Amino acid sequence: MSFRVRIENGIKNGIKNGIKAALLSVAFGATPLPAESPAPPLLPIETLFAEPLDAVARLSPDGRWLGYLAPSEGKANIWLRPLQTPSQASAPQVVTRETERPIADFEWSTDGRYLLYLQDRGGDENFHLHAVRVDFHKGAARGVGPARDLTPFEGVQTEIVGFPTKRPNVVVVTLNRRDPTLADAYRIHLETGAVELAAQNPGNFLGYLADERGRVRVAWSIDAQGRYEIQARKNDRGPWRRVRTYEVEDEITPLRFHPDGQRIFLKTNHGRDLSRLALLNLATGVESNVDADPLDRVDLELALFDEKSGKVLATRYFDDRPRWVAHDPRVAKALALAGKARAGEKEGAITIASWTSDLTRWVVHIDRANDPGGTYLLDTEHGSTTLLSESRPALLGLPLVETEPVRFSARDGLPLSGYLTRPRYGAGPWPLVLAVHGGPWDRDVWGFDPETQLWANRGYAVLQVNFRGSTGFGKRFARAAKKEFGRAMQNDLLDAVAWAIREQIANPQKVAIVGGSYGGYAVLEALAATPEIFACGVDFAGPSDLVTLIEAFPPSWKPFLARRWYPFVGNPEVPEDREDLRRRSPLHRAEAIVDPLLIFQGANDPRVTQAQSDSIVRALTARNVPVTYLLASNEGHSFGNRETGLAVRRATELFLGQCLGGRVQTSVAPEIEATVRALIQAPTP
Repeated sequence: MSFRVRIENGIKNGIKNGIKAALLSVAFGATPLPAESPAPPLLPIETLFAEPLDAVARLSPDGRWLGYLAPSEGKANIWLRPLQTPSQASAPQVVTRETERPIADFEWSTDGRYLLYLQDRGGDENFHLHAVRVDFHKGAARGVGPARDLTPFEGVQTEIVGFPTKRPNVVVVTLNRRDPTLADAYRIHLETGAVELAAQNPGNFLGYLADERGRVRVAWSIDAQGRYEIQARKNDRGPWRRVRTYEVEDEITPLRFHPDGQRIFLKTNHGRDLSRLALLNLATGVESNVDADPLDRVDLELALFDEKSGKVLATRYFDDRPRWVAHDPRVAKALALAGKARAGEKEGAITIASWTSDLTRWVVHIDRANDPGGTYLLDTEHGSTTLLSESRPALLGLPLVETEPVRFSARDGLPLSGYLTRPRYGAGPWPLVLAVHGGPWDRDVWGFDPETQLWANRGYAVLQVNFRGSTGFGKRFARAAKKEFGRAMQNDLLDAVAWAIREQIANPQKVAIVGGSYGGYAVLEALAATPEIFACGVDFAGPSDLVTLIEAFPPSWKPFLARRWYPFVGNPEVPEDREDLRRRSPLHRAEAIVDPLLIFQGANDPRVTQAQSDSIVRALTARNVPVTYLLASNEGHSFGNRETGLAVRRATELFLGQCLGGRVQTSVAPEIEATVRALIQAPTP
């Protein structure tokens, strides 16, 4: 029986065996376990993946209002609630009306009169900038009219550069409107919607910085050798001047202007392995250090700045767990309050979301790997802490599990790190889910992850690996991944499995590999190169052919290819590289794949196009390899809609249950089952 048939039968049996309204209303929504069983109740998918009630919480510039993302009409929308005093209670008001796709993030305008957010269509990543004007009257807030599309240009991508503090009615953005491969900088006037050119891209600019008046005076570019360059000018009409050129392996990210207007803050690893926070003098090209990891272990992750003074407030370093460094005593007070806010958990992951201009009131989110967390208002002047909301209140008190950092070495001696989550019941070795992050220029982090909780609750150990090339671990660690797609990067994953088997964590006969984007490529590569190690794989938008992947990248990616993709992966225009890319493409070794495979794909994905999944599915179907293919017509590279996400988790749960023998929720809501059925594609001859 094929896995596609098994999944469909699982859905049918779920309906037959009785979800009905009664089971949905039970606390855990699953079949009760025998009294003598040590296993905890099954956590229902609908509860684990409920929309958080406080996503992206941000204080208004005057500190009187809290904006946050929460569900409305089935999608994440922007809500407002007053915060005149910590104890004030007032009904929140929703100020946006998105019904097609959830809002992922938002910002306040500098004067607090507008809320701005980016939105694409069906996951196509052609983001438009939307603004809604907010009217505040007698302690209430309301959106004035529907959100206005400030960049109503078809097929154009918008990115926000900044909000000038001395021109509150202006936002600076980039648009690839003139040339799909190049981003120009523009000023958009919020009152009128007028779009004004601020800097035209000469052909090699990658990004821009605007000063406090919205003048685009700094840009960074890439030369013919793939080296970063910083360009500057005295005003937004003067000629550009090269400030300095960096070595090919240097990574730099300009962040913002210093208050003196003559220097810029930037994240840089020039002259050392790990990145740090530095100041670059635009006149002399000299860097001066501001901050680096006190333990000298990881790269700078982020820096927070005071919008009023422009000074550094705090820096964060993500090691096994996140570490903050306070650069202002008021930040130190806020972090101390946050460390005590949630049952005294000093090791919680603290996210500083926003703060008032006088630095006395702070909004933070605190979570742990086994706690979805909550949002707090901290008053450093009075030393008070107020819980504003629980992120996922339905999960409070449920049997969530801890995640532990782990370290081991790759076969060539390279130190690797990652995270292990063990089931709460039974003794190892357990069936193992090897979860591979995307990017690959990204990393796994410690904190609450509903996906990991789902798999651990179903009886699987979960291993996440920061393989070579993952970000945050320095220049040498990144360099070790050059041209290692399908080679050393893949070996790191295999070495992680071998470590888990040696440590009696993983059952060697029951190992599944799961991943999205680059992680999906790793899934396909694992099943093609080492089918004897894995029982099955779950691929979410994974490339199957590296040549056609790179050739089909969006036009806006073209300026970055020479810097990132060509040296690290390969250039298909170079014959030797093209052949090497082909050898490392699972599609061209599909005859070696025999393990069952589950594939998810968004039809509007501009990064890993549908053709990548279609091709591997055709190749496997022709050989009767058990492959189940789910295609979402209204999604892109990531599935943003909740109904699609729930269907993905349900299909994965059923698939892993058949493959690894873990527990499966007896039934889910009929609409989830219907969505799974609608996404499953018929086998293609």
